[in-house]
Amino acid sequence: MQRRTALLIGCGLSCLIWAASALAIDPDYRPPRHRDATNPPANGPQFTPLPSTIDQITHNGGNIVTTINNYGLIGGYDFAGLPSGEYPRNSGRNYIAEIVYWFGGVTPGGDTLVADTYDDFQGLPSLVSGSASNTILLSTDTTRYFDYSTSDTVGSGFSNPAFGWRIWDADSNNWIYQPNYLPNDSTFVPGGPLAVQQSHYRFNDAALGSSLLGLELTQTVLQWNFCYNEDITFVLLDITNKSGVDYTNFSFGLYVDLDLGGQDGTGENGRLNDQVGYDSAANLAWNYDLDRDPGWGVVPKLMGTKYLETPNDIGMTGLRNEDWALIPRDDPSRFVFMSQVGYDPLLPPTDQIYMQTTSGIDIANDSTIRVVFAIIAGDTETDLRTNGDLAQTLYDNFYVGPRPPITPTLTATPGDERVYLFWNDTAETSVDPLSGDMDFAGYKLYRSDDQGRTWGEEDRTSENSCLEIEYDRVAEFQTAVPGAPIAHSFVDSGLYNGVEYWYALVAYDTGAADNGVDVLQNGFGIAGEQSNIVKVTPRTDPVGFFQAAGTVVHEYDGFRDRSEGSVTPIVFDRDSVVSDARYAVTFEDFADRPTEWHLVNTTSGDTVLANQTDYTSDPGEYPLVNGLRVVVRSADRLPTRAEQTTIGGNGENLVIGQFFQPTIAELTANPINTFGDAQYRHDYELRYTGDTTVAASVLEGFVGPEPLYTLPFEVWNTTTNQRVSAAVYDLEFDGVWNFAPAWGLMDVISIVNIPYDENRNLTQDAFPFFYGWFFSFGPQFNPAVGDVFTIEGASMNSPDDRFVFRADGVDADQARQNLDEVRVVPNPYVARYSALVETSDRAVLEFQRVPDECTIRIYTLAGDLVIELRNTDGDGVVRWDLLSRTGRQVASGLYLYHVESPYGEQLGRFAVIK
Repeated sequence: MQRRTALLIGCGLSCLIWAASALAIDPDYRPPRHRDATNPPANGPQFTPLPSTIDQITHNGGNIVTTINNYGLIGGYDFAGLPSGEYPRNSGRNYIAEIVYWFGGVTPGGDTLVADTYDDFQGLPSLVSGSASNTILLSTDTTRYFDYSTSDTVGSGFSNPAFGWRIWDADSNNWIYQPNYLPNDSTFVPGGPLAVQQSHYRFNDAALGSSLLGLELTQTVLQWNFCYNEDITFVLLDITNKSGVDYTNFSFGLYVDLDLGGQDGTGENGRLNDQVGYDSAANLAWNYDLDRDPGWGVVPKLMGTKYLETPNDIGMTGLRNEDWALIPRDDPSRFVFMSQVGYDPLLPPTDQIYMQTTSGIDIANDSTIRVVFAIIAGDTETDLRTNGDLAQTLYDNFYVGPRPPITPTLTATPGDERVYLFWNDTAETSVDPLSGDMDFAGYKLYRSDDQGRTWGEEDRTSENSCLEIEYDRVAEFQTAVPGAPIAHSFVDSGLYNGVEYWYALVAYDTGAADNGVDVLQNGFGIAGEQSNIVKVTPRTDPVGFFQAAGTVVHEYDGFRDRSEGSVTPIVFDRDSVVSDARYAVTFEDFADRPTEWHLVNTTSGDTVLANQTDYTSDPGEYPLVNGLRVVVRSADRLPTRAEQTTIGGNGENLVIGQFFQPTIAELTANPINTFGDAQYRHDYELRYTGDTTVAASVLEGFVGPEPLYTLPFEVWNTTTNQRVSAAVYDLEFDGVWNFAPAWGLMDVISIVNIPYDENRNLTQDAFPFFYGWFFSFGPQFNPAVGDVFTIEGASMNSPDDRFVFRADGVDADQARQNLDEVRVVPNPYVARYSALVETSDRAVLEFQRVPDECTIRIYTLAGDLVIELRNTDGDGVVRWDLLSRTGRQVASGLYLYHVESPYGEQLGRFAVIK
């Protein structure tokens, strides 16, 4: 009686709404239960729940991609071109016709009621961002968060891509932060989403105007894209009894309709050959097809469902296997169908459904029960069962397993036949939740020219068991120590303008050998939906365009030759750089550390980057600031010349036996201990005078007091015109500076760049910062008074050097002079013309090398205006789809174009041939 009244009320409301606004209802809101693909229902689906309450999202965080809506339907949208259990991702093969839920109970008054989510449920409005909405919360979509705030940083780690994630808690009747399990201390803390992608919504059984069984539910779906769990989709249902009565012998049914096959031209999609399998002990059921499907051209893979949790661990008490057209329609028959304990005999190959049932559930008023299941897929039954076992293990372990680093965020900017790519460093501090270790190992950069269906040529040399297919990388960056410098930018060149490229940047770890898991990396995905996937189309630069690197000028204000250093600026993000801003790289000397460089925006006066000492790293490791990367190089810290320059009497016998690293760097085997660079730019002379120079032992700074040595040279810094000090490394420890036969060298001399005073404590005054060049003479040593040995300093960057440049921009004079570079591609444009086609799809003609700001007007030879196009993007391309301003395709013929810009005007012509 209760159900019939609800049906009458629901029908009356639906009919009134349909009569008032039938034409406004979008049939794509709700998939029709109709099997004839060649003759779909004229009026679309039924009208409950109201289309205005329906919301849907696509779950694509794993390898099973499917549409989910907010009243308890998974899949079923293949008819509308939306993924419905597409497996594997990007294959175009959809397996899920529909997955819905049945609930059955008997009221105290004796009514037998069955509610199913397709017919009887609708979304419950929730306060999202302060207003009531039926929106499904989706962790990878910032427009769908609950009360999202950028200052809310709860849940910022462990592969969780979003902040501010909350779920509905039936016990407190409120939105709460989701509890995240911490394996290292076995506790739960409030956090963000558990999964790489997670959705959550509320719904109830009141689609017909009043509640049928008095049920309120939440559904949470979790997906990961790790190699070992990407074929599993977890679904959690919390079912709350709000009816005011207690239900005993309550039943739940998981209704699963899988169609294994694609359209084959006959109106069928291969489903007529589907078969069902199940394992009652494993709470597992699945569909399979042994034959090659004509629509897909391959033998379908397997897909199924597995209970992971049921009330009181009842598990699967029955499996119904039936032709979809023979499913009972009245409530008493449906209740028997779903509550009967036992397992149906399996049908021969046909179009069939299966239902996993759980009966004998007690659910008191205002209590909540939980049903959790997984949608799983696999290549074989063994693979499917393995994934099912893994799903149970992961669920029992609160989803904790080895994880790759946090997914990085990749950004791309188009250039002329190139793409500028840069990314953040969040992956590098990732802590694996299972081991508790920071195990980041590097990045791989892939490129796809088929919109992510493949990611380059297949790499058959890979032995990583976690990668079903490995591809050749555009670039790869590795680090042996977490926290060590690693690239965060890359320029991919040699590309084709006008071609759309997709890029994937994945972070990978060191693997979890103790758990039998190979190296893990972030998964691939859809550009615009995953933070590590971008799409970008290279394009020609505008006329008069210049790059920053082409404007660098090396200024020098000293008395020697300028340095042999260089500065290479590249703009990666033009939106973050003020067009044509002026910059300078300057240098500053210190006694205790290498020369530092600073990047200054001379237009604004701001120091953009300060106190940098990197001159040698891979370009990608240099920081990006304000969208700009500046790679600064200096000359090697080696003399430009080291030889005898004056002969006093015995010929040229002052010859270098060995030139070592700077003194302290050599003795500590640590190149960082070079200290101030100024002393390595200076010129020095060792003048053989026969006079005695007092020299300390180099080792005194390490081990304490050592004997003094005498040298037959005066050491002069000819750059400062000062006599400076020296120290000795005694190769044989015999207390004398002399020839060491075992080494074949004279004992080693260290030039100490402070004024010479034979009475000073050299170690105390100069160690270690002023100990510079470290070298020895060879065995032909036989000097005479007057011999001079000269060491000319390295051509390193100094405070007298200054590199100035401009950011990318357009030179107005060059633009005016080169307006004739504007070209039409292709010209002539040749295409097949159909008078029936009024949209252009792939028909595109490009105006290239146009000014960054311009208006292009296209005319017929008769002078009629065809269309007006504007370039407001600042690049050098304007694309035209060959549609006139009235939306019709243009005919064959010659056309004139007129380019109007701040730099002048340009006329030209092109042809269209159809």
